[in-house]
Amino acid sequence: MQISEPQVSVIIPTCNRKHYLERAINSVLNQTYTDYELIVVDDASTDGTATFIAEKYPGVCCVSLANNSGAGGARNEGIRLARGSFIAFLDSDDEWLPKYLETQIKYIESSPDNVIVFCGCIHQMQDGKIQKFSCQPWLPYPNLTYHLLSENFILTASIVVVSKKALDKTGYFNENLRIGEDKELFLRLFCLGNAVHVPYFLVTKYSHSNNLTGNYKLWVKETFHLLDIFFAHDLSLPYKHFEIETRSHNAMRLARILWREKKKFLFAIQMLLKAFIISPRYIIQHLRKKLVKTTV
Repeated sequence: MQISEPQVSVIIPTCNRKHYLERAINSVLNQTYTDYELIVVDDASTDGTATFIAEKYPGVCCVSLANNSGAGGARNEGIRLARGSFIAFLDSDDEWLPKYLETQIKYIESSPDNVIVFCGCIHQMQDGKIQKFSCQPWLPYPNLTYHLLSENFILTASIVVVSKKALDKTGYFNENLRIGEDKELFLRLFCLGNAVHVPYFLVTKYSHSNNLTGNYKLWVKETFHLLDIFFAHDLSLPYKHFEIETRSHNAMRLARILWREKKKFLFAIQMLLKAFIISPRYIIQHLRKKLVKTTV
């Protein structure tokens, strides 16, 4: 619903996904929470996205970019236009359940120290299988920044609502990243205030052949690129002592995913070797813990 002074700005970046976009927009328009504005950023689509929105949804604000900026650049354009106190991101191939905004806003407004909230999601796989992810952090680290550096428990920006003030303070998405720009931003936000997990499945995430994460070589490259960017930022100073372990752990995590899910066995072995080279001590400790668990 478009109103003069919205509490929430919903931003949908899209590029040549007209066939998915209707589902995403309808899921916003069907929200029980109505104090929002909806901004669709057309990232130089060539499939008639802007015309489709103008004809099908004349009340929706659609901004068309002349040149492709990537997901981070498109979201940044939406943030610059946003008038709300909170920003909610929705990928154009995902959808929200009707009570998504109502629930997320309730949680983020529960304390002035909250800068970001994230909920669980339902993952619709390409083969028709459905998986539920609570996105609840599970590792015994001192805080969520350590955890997010090690494991990516925020599976998509579509499950996140953030404070606009916090965004203005920490800066927006890094447009040099093609994959992982959301995680790099969330790491910075985690350093500013409270990150709150919302224990409900409120989003459906869809996998398809056009997902960028399907490009596993780019995905691996950008994983380490985002760590370079984060650890070069002043906000990372309290976590500098954790950098070597973080890099080793991520290489090992990538090796596990490449082996089990992608079936890229040679690449997985290369990542495991990379993990050992970065920190032999960490890998040996990790393997010892695994052996203890298997023998108990």
